Amino acid sequence: MSAAPLRQESQESRDEILRAASRLFASLGFHEASMSEVARQARVSKALIFWHFKSKEELFVAVIKRLLEPFSIDFASEAQELDEREQLKRLIELYVQFVRHYTGSVRFFLTRLLRDDREQEGPASLSSQIRGLYESYRNLLVDLIRRGQEKGVCSRRLDAESAATFLLSTLNGLLVDVLFLRTPQPGFDSILSTLDSVLFAQAPAANVGSGARCGRA
Repeated sequence: MSAAPLRQESQESRDEILRAASRLFASLGFHEASMSEVARQARVSKALIFWHFKSKEELFVAVIKRLLEPFSIDFASEAQELDEREQLKRLIELYVQFVRHYTGSVRFFLTRLLRDDREQEGPASLSSQIRGLYESYRNLLVDLIRRGQEKGVCSRRLDAESAATFLLSTLNGLLVDVLFLRTPQPGFDSILSTLDSVLFAQAPAANVGSGARCGRA
């Protein structure tokens, strides 16, 4: 058999594994979803799973990345037609949509992030990789806020790093309430309205000379 069919077969088996793992992680959670059941549902051997993925943790991260792909693609395709303010709103919308669609997975990796086990981690650990995904999202927020400030569409009352930290802290606080404390989910429009008032509100005219108002050096 030539190399091309082998590569295609390998990719197809990998895709089947990811689809099966995605269903099981969503329905059972990380700990209850066994590699044996993933193999059974994907109709492959357990050895083949470990040929593609070194561990269950690596498989889980691959599933999360696969789940994020459509959200990333949607944002990339829309971003070119939106200014920074609308891009930030859309990025927040996609964050909330992802949580709504994959509540079980989000609950699991939030629990991992909250655990104080960094001393036992290496760069390839599950928590480290989850933090890497989180940091990528945060860096995108910082870049958009900074560009919005440069164009005068975003408030300069906070620097870009602090504004991104505030935004994520707000979203994460809501996630903890909904996922762990079972607080009724707040209206999405009200969340956007509150964040909008903080990120895009103009500073008082008296502060213009000090550079606090958007668009002023």
